Amino acid sequence: MANQRNKNWNEQLVTEEIRTWHESGKPLYSHYMRQNYQELLAAGIRYFGTWRSAIEATGIPYDSVRKYRDWSKARIIETIQRLEKDGVDLSFRSMMLSKYAPMVYAAIRPNHFGSWKEALAAAGLAPEEIYRYRSWNDNSILSEIRRLKEEGADLSSKKMDETANPLIATARRRFGNWGAAVERAGIDYSSIRRRRRWTRELILSEIRQLYASGADLRSGEIRHQHPALFAAACKARFFGSWTKALQSADEATAATAKL
Repeated sequence: MANQRNKNWNEQLVTEEIRTWHESGKPLYSHYMRQNYQELLAAGIRYFGTWRSAIEATGIPYDSVRKYRDWSKARIIETIQRLEKDGVDLSFRSMMLSKYAPMVYAAIRPNHFGSWKEALAAAGLAPEEIYRYRSWNDNSILSEIRRLKEEGADLSSKKMDETANPLIATARRRFGNWGAAVERAGIDYSSIRRRRRWTRELILSEIRQLYASGADLRSGEIRHQHPALFAAACKARFFGSWTKALQSADEATAATAKL
């Protein structure tokens, strides 16, 4: 890290370096800094009295630096899935500027997921699609909804969750909910509204139908082709993972064959 050494430190340079380090997605807790950027740690303590004071001088809540240890892999996945369902912008920059920054710090640790994109993928999402839609504005979202309508697409929230997840997530963030976005696009949402309520039995039925049709049931393929099914199966209240859902489907099929 030769580029980090022999700087002419002052308070402004310390805060600038901390922000740059933070925005790059690297942890800021003191043990990590001592191992990876000791010069900045020492300068922060020298000019601000404590490392915590140096962090807070940049406007970064120190709790977001310290609490990363509370995030397990399972909790990260569960939270990402919940935020996605709520229409939250899950792009890296947006999350780092939110109260969920500690979760991102934990997610990118080598013994967790190694990167934010891998964490999104582990939660059953397509990172490239999330990043694709993050710069859309209200008009472009409404135009896309109208285009899909003209092409005869199913605009129900259930179907959109399956086929255009980033669009519906962005629309929910911008307009409050998917129905409101559709209405703003000049489309009567009540005429297309429908929602599948997942149950264990429904998930198993869907898996059996896919199997019977010869579909590829590997997790990566299902996560891409049938994201709603994959996400439902991975929920803790159902099966907890796609592998366990497949095992349950096999067991249910075998039990039925014996009747």
